Amino acid sequence: MLHFLSIMDIDKGLYSRKQQILIAGAKLFHKKGFKGTTLQAIAQEIGIEGPSLYNHIKSKNEILSTLLLSNAQEFYDRMLEIKSTSETALQKLERLISLHIELTLKNPNAMALMLNEWVHLDAEDKTKYVNLRDSYDNDFQGILAQSIAEGDVADLEIDLMRFMMLSSLRSLYAWCAKYKNFNRVELEVTVKSVILNGILKK
Repeated sequence: MLHFLSIMDIDKGLYSRKQQILIAGAKLFHKKGFKGTTLQAIAQEIGIEGPSLYNHIKSKNEILSTLLLSNAQEFYDRMLEIKSTSETALQKLERLISLHIELTLKNPNAMALMLNEWVHLDAEDKTKYVNLRDSYDNDFQGILAQSIAEGDVADLEIDLMRFMMLSSLRSLYAWCAKYKNFNRVELEVTVKSVILNGILKK
């Protein structure tokens, strides 16, 4: 999984050229949309000539698929890791919330693309992405069901609970972009409190 930091790091020599292209692509796809971004604009963002991009990537679609599939794969892999623990379902939910916060802060632009820009993926990559996303969502709902069975979470409409929780977590990048001077620990405490207090069994 690539570590997407601020676009300012591109000039510090910390990344390979392909990583620089991916970072710039994530930023511009988020800002202008996939269709509104050209390869020339990505090249200009990192200070190289347009044709030089093809030494590192084949197309604009390759940039998008790399960004989205790497993120989706990390969510999938981390879900498997969390599922395999002996923790209670509620503890697993807390870890999943922490996971969303971690990846949002690490990859804010790439995270933003997961909501809408996936529709522009090529057919094969779109199928891979949807399968990874749906598997994650199903596992998330399974952990919710387990937490209800264990008596920690209220027995409410589980599909709606999953939808509301994941919608909030997947949109967190927008809040972080608007309110930049926040404390990571306080953010995590607040998000967990807001999300979990609404579903805990009273």
